Amino acid sequence: MRRTLDSVAAQTLPPALWVVVDDGSTDATPAILQEYSARLPYLRVQRRADRGRRNVGPGVIEAFGAGLETVDLDDFEYLCKLDLDLDLPQQYFELLIRRMQAEPRIGTTSGKPYFVRTRDGALVPEVCGDEMSVGMTKLYRTACFREIGGFVREVMWDGIDCHRCRMLGWIAESVDAPGLRFLHLRPMGSSQKGLWAGRVRSGYGQYFMGTSPLYLAASAAFRLFKAPVLYGSAAMLWGYFSSLFRGRPRYPDPAFRRFLRRYQRQCLLRGKRAATRRLNEAQAPVWRARAAAQATLPTQRCRGELLHLPFDGVTTQAAVERCMEWCLGPRAPHTVITANAAILCLMRRDPELREACRRGDLIVPDGMSVVWTSRFAGVPFPERVTGVDTMARLLEEGSRRGLRAFFLGARPEVVAELARRCARDYPGLVVAGYRDGYFGPAEHDGIVEEIRQAAPHMLFVGMPSPFKETWCERHRAALDVPLIMGVGGAFDVLAGYVPRAPRLVQSLGLEWSWRLAMEPRKLWKRYLVTNSEYLWLAAGEILKRRIGLAGRAGY
Repeated sequence: MRRTLDSVAAQTLPPALWVVVDDGSTDATPAILQEYSARLPYLRVQRRADRGRRNVGPGVIEAFGAGLETVDLDDFEYLCKLDLDLDLPQQYFELLIRRMQAEPRIGTTSGKPYFVRTRDGALVPEVCGDEMSVGMTKLYRTACFREIGGFVREVMWDGIDCHRCRMLGWIAESVDAPGLRFLHLRPMGSSQKGLWAGRVRSGYGQYFMGTSPLYLAASAAFRLFKAPVLYGSAAMLWGYFSSLFRGRPRYPDPAFRRFLRRYQRQCLLRGKRAATRRLNEAQAPVWRARAAAQATLPTQRCRGELLHLPFDGVTTQAAVERCMEWCLGPRAPHTVITANAAILCLMRRDPELREACRRGDLIVPDGMSVVWTSRFAGVPFPERVTGVDTMARLLEEGSRRGLRAFFLGARPEVVAELARRCARDYPGLVVAGYRDGYFGPAEHDGIVEEIRQAAPHMLFVGMPSPFKETWCERHRAALDVPLIMGVGGAFDVLAGYVPRAPRLVQSLGLEWSWRLAMEPRKLWKRYLVTNSEYLWLAAGEILKRRIGLAGRAGY
């Protein structure tokens, strides 16, 4: 660890911020990190409880995600996932960033790992292709990292991410050059139960990712006489084919697996270097088209800040169209935030909710009180975009396009009735699964895995705030669902358990009073307190906007 800390401290281009996640260490790690954090102004230590066991792959990404949650990626152009068992050359980050600045299509890059062979002290390169950034030090352009949806919580996360980059037209690479060769102090695959178990995990990872049996066999043959000789390849084969025969789950994105296998076939026919070069050339128009669209985004996508939340100025129709683009495009997770007066009030005292809302890919005003505030404050939103109306429209579109939907939340009988009605009213829609909202923290990981295995295009979460926003943001990468939307009480309305307010009541901004009349015991206190607080907040926001002070005040 000290060698990594020292080598980063000696970089010619030091990081602006370095978050080190102490994953429940019981040795001298906390003391060492405290010592270095006192010396390095950019070093911040994030401590987590001990999981009780090592969990290579998913555990690594879980720890990485815990650190990432403390960072606002809007503040950084580059992001690096870095292990603490490396010795980096002094110009490592400077040289890599120069490469990325020279070629804007490079989404992720790294140097090459070497390790010291025990028997003779020789420096030996680890086997890793030029078409992948290596897992122990992945430098990402933040824009690319966001587009691929982050890392998958599985063993082959460090392969899936690079292939997803290429699907989107980015270039993924690792570079073998004198200033980019670093020392890996713990050889790849030896970090849990030895090299054999590590290579078995690698074989399972290739199976999970979607690698074809033919390509896996060719890869094992290629590595046959590379360290560790013979048994490394045998372990990979065992990991892959034992998983295949047991029918273990695979990465739930058929389009990705098809893309991967087409690429692997070309690798076998032309060689990996030529196949990668041809694929990068073929995917260049994908990247250029998206870059051109993003260049015009400011004129197409208008965001207005209100009460510290950047709302999208869209109609319900435009919101639905954007959601369909996500569902039909390359698989990457996006969240929709339907913000009403209650959420804007809760954000003031709940930092996690505030951050989850601000990270939403689409943020719309779900309440006439919010729309009216925007108009009086001088940042008018086109219309109210409610969760229940948007969800109904999305189910309609999903039926037309044969999409898959998963429903999470509400009482068991409500969500079951909702699933039944969707199957009846939207015959083209595939109900990928549903689950009621009565579960505890110990069940979260299992529910996330259930949803991920179901591979829906749309996940609707019918839970109250702040749970639905924070839970969706916390698990967005692991869920890997193109559209994740919290819809509050929409399940009860669409399942027929709670009648919707008449249109006139909705247009007058009094739907809250209708809901209060329907469920007075449940809602009277919430509306009395929230509405009073919101009136105060809205008045302050309007006043600040009118006299030119908006944006100066914070929480």
